[in-house]
Parts: sequence; structure tokens; C-alpha cells
Amino acid sequence: RSAQRGTMVLFQRLACRSVMTPFMRMAKKKEGKGPVKEKGPAIFEEKAARDKAIADGRLFGVNYFKKGEDPKVLPDEEYPDWLWKLLDPKKSLADLEREMQEVNGDIEKMDTKDVMRYQDLSRRAKIKASNAAKAKK
Repeated sequence: RSAQRGTMVLFQRLACRSVMTPFMRMAKKKEGKGPVKEKGPAIFEEKAARDKAIADGRLFGVNYFKKGEDPKVLPDEEYPDWLWKLLDPKKSLADLEREMQEVNGDIEKMDTKDVMRYQDLSRRAKIKASNAAKAKK
């Protein structure tokens, strides 16, 4: 039961990041015309729907189709291994610099993703330092 709950939390975090965010940005904003409606009962209905979905073993809020249903939570063994690595913390610039010193600057001995992340983070650090120096003048 706790494994299913962990899976639900993982998918809800991923869904909020990747699926729902672009659609929320594209949504049209409501105009300020007409009377203001109270949101009280709607909040309780949404919470009841969320509780019902969790009790049924479904991922609440992942579906974005009008006539679709939220997907069911599967056992952890049925998901690919890479899925569980998505929320792992990424290496910091200090960690990557330490790793670069260990291989004596030979980037061919490092993982390609680590090299690319090192380059991105070091560029970003140089830009920040340059901007800070310009701001002090």
C-alpha cells in the first residue's frame, strides 16, 4: 500500500511539472465581468474527488482529456527503472569540479551528461560573476 502511495506522489509531481504546466500557461484568463462566485463548495467537491481517486488507486489530476479517466497506479515493479531516477538530485558544480580533478581534466573518462552539466554550470557561474562585477561599478 505504501509503495502505491509513493508511486502516486512521484507521478503527481511529474505530472504537475511536465503535463499540466504548459496547459495552465495557455489557458485563457477570465474577464472580470459579472458577479463574483463563491468557491467554497467547489473546493469541497474537488477534495472529495481527490480523496475518492486516491482510495480507488488512481492518479488524481493526471488526465487532461475531457472524456478520459485518471490512470490507475501500478505496482512499482511494472514501471521502468529510469522513472525512479528522475527526482534524484543532480550533481552540483563543486561535485563535478572534484570529479574533473580526479580524472585530471580528461573529459573522455567522464560521463557525457556530467561533462555537459559541468560546462553549463561553469558557464553560468562565469556569467553570474561577470554580472556581479559589472553591477559593482
